[in-house]
Amino acid sequence: MNYFNETELQELTFRVCVASVKQAFPHIPMENIIDPPRSQFDAVLARQIALHVLVARFGVPKLRAGILVGRSRESVNRALEAIDVRLDEPDFENQYRIIADRAVAMFDDKMREAA
Repeated sequence: MNYFNETELQELTFRVCVASVKQAFPHIPMENIIDPPRSQFDAVLARQIALHVLVARFGVPKLRAGILVGRSRESVNRALEAIDVRLDEPDFENQYRIIADRAVAMFDDKMREAA
């Protein structure tokens, strides 16, 4: 039985995406991944990765993803496109896959805990 409504599930999904990205970028505070300062390019990249995993791996609609991070649909689209380009690089793609797989595993663990 699912004890979460759709909004709660999407928020949980975003949290596990950010937590998984945090493990790949341990030097970046969690709050800077969620809302990166413009001057911290690694934090911007980390959030772009979290957004991409949220949309591409979990299927959260772009509009809802934008609402979760407080960004416009255009901003979300630019972030997704930036990561799509980087996925052509084998080393980046390998790390992205690790992050995405870990996010899915974390989500599954949270769902089992809630059951």
